[in-house]
Amino acid sequence: KSGCNKERIILHRMGINLGIFKFSERRIQSNESIKILTVGRLVEKKGHKYAIKAIAKIVKRYKNIEYIIAGDGSLRKELENLVSELEIKNYVEFLGVVEQNEVLKLYRQAHIFVLPSITASNGDQEGIPIVLMEAQATGLPVISTYHSGIPEVIVDGESGFLVPEKDIDALTQKIEYLIEHSEIWPEMGRAGRKFIEERYDINKLNKRLVEIYRALHTNNVNELERPKRY
Repeated sequence: KSGCNKERIILHRMGINLGIFKFSERRIQSNESIKILTVGRLVEKKGHKYAIKAIAKIVKRYKNIEYIIAGDGSLRKELENLVSELEIKNYVEFLGVVEQNEVLKLYRQAHIFVLPSITASNGDQEGIPIVLMEAQATGLPVISTYHSGIPEVIVDGESGFLVPEKDIDALTQKIEYLIEHSEIWPEMGRAGRKFIEERYDINKLNKRLVEIYRALHTNNVNELERPKRY
């Protein structure tokens, strides 16, 4: 503890421009494959290998899935080798670096978003991944981990699911649950959009920041409404 007066500490979140991330309910046609998406750099803390291992389990039961990985990084070759070793190359696609307009298309085309973040071997951690805000804003059900600030951006069981770090079985179970229960995708998507609108709308947060600066200028910090923590 640093000895700061907790009444003088103000939590201010980052957010996203909801005007860019258009909402749509997720539904699937009878002949359509289920698209599972991960967006993020190919580095250890993003946990890609755990998603890949989960997909290897899932395709033994469900053949109509595609796992799409958008992003590049130092682990690409290692992850591609893992996909080959697990004999799931027909189900996994590495897109490499993707521009934002293409990411928006990927969000629209996907049915489920997965980001199994972990604490890396060198101690590196996530903060609150922006992609989880973006995915929920577009209406995607999301699956991530009890890691760092991630539980603050997902309402477990409502807008998505949280699983323990590195738990391939738990990750597999939650992905399979969403595959088997596509009827809940629209409800989860609406819950996620509502949550992001309430807590992570950059326009609301900018107005809030102005209020904070004004309160600091007039020494009325104690009168500020404190945001809820999740």
